[in-house]
Amino acid sequence: MAETYYTIKQLADIAGTSKVTMFRYIKQNSIHETKHKGNANLYDETQKSLILKGFNGKTISDVSETVHDETALIQELKSQLKAKDAQINDLHAIIKQNQRLLDQQQQLNLATNRQNEKLLDGSANDTKQNASESKNMDDTDVSEPTEGNYKGKETKTPKKGLFGWLRR
Repeated sequence: MAETYYTIKQLADIAGTSKVTMFRYIKQNSIHETKHKGNANLYDETQKSLILKGFNGKTISDVSETVHDETALIQELKSQLKAKDAQINDLHAIIKQNQRLLDQQQQLNLATNRQNEKLLDGSANDTKQNASESKNMDDTDVSEPTEGNYKGKETKTPKKGLFGWLRR
């Protein structure tokens, strides 16, 4: 019966890993090849079973650690997602409140503007009315005697100057 030999590539395919990973495992565990064929190292059935037994045992523990780490990572990511969802919900509530406040502010501004327009229109009407009343008023001089400012008889003093004699 002919003995079967395996290359690192074939062992890696059997173990379901890469050639580099298989090569490192063999080197770390000081497993020596049975034969050389060209540049390829060949391993017999005994070495194959030793490599696969040790390699598979190692990958199973690595896989279980990896699965455990990934499960913990998934749980952490889920908790972070929940926290982010809560933050988003809080922001939505704040945005809605701010929109309500903005609407109220706009309504108050609109009402204030309307009141200001009414006041301005009223004062413009008052100004027009005052102007028409002042046109109707006599053009009386303030210095003319009225009941409150008349002191009695008016006295004129002759003015001196070149033409003062004309004013007499």
